[in-house]
Amino acid sequence: MKILFIHADYMKYEAKEKAIEGAEEIEKKKDAMDDVLVAFISVEEDDEWHGKASEEIKKVASMVNAENIMLYPYAHLSSNLAPPSKAVEMLRAIEEDLKEEYNVKRSPFGWYKSFKIQCKGHPLSELSRHVECKREEEGGEEIESRWYILTPEGELIDAEEFDFTGHEGLKRFYEYEAHGSRQASEEPAHVKLMREHELVDYEPGSD
Repeated sequence: MKILFIHADYMKYEAKEKAIEGAEEIEKKKDAMDDVLVAFISVEEDDEWHGKASEEIKKVASMVNAENIMLYPYAHLSSNLAPPSKAVEMLRAIEEDLKEEYNVKRSPFGWYKSFKIQCKGHPLSELSRHVECKREEEGGEEIESRWYILTPEGELIDAEEFDFTGHEGLKRFYEYEAHGSRQASEEPAHVKLMREHELVDYEPGSD
């Protein structure tokens, strides 16, 4: 999604005539807002989710201390536009998100419109963004480890059901591997022995 932000003293538009067959039906052709952050938006073919666009608009609104936001469909920012039905769906979803925190208006999609805007002219009054509107990846399923004992006879037995009688060493090994921790709570005994024989030593540069 491509967005051009203009922080303006005012923005006013008038819908003139339908530009496409799937243009939105509207009740009023004129509207305006004062002291407004205008977001000119091109919804693109590969946009999947509106949430990231909403967050980016909120971020810019916070940067310029804007309480009023106007969403203005603007096809001229991209050559890879989404189908009209998808674009309208995304714009409406963004509008609903923003209404929870801001005063929001949206100009109609699919119309030729005239507009007048007066940019405030401060350093952040003109910004552009390319927002990757992809759905966030859901976390993968947790992998469950299963332990089995393979007997000399070739039988595979679930470790929880295996009779470890006479196999105490194997039992300790299984319990350590399945439930133990590999984090050392103290220095291994062999390290002291290796130091005494000057086989290893502490290197200050390793910190």
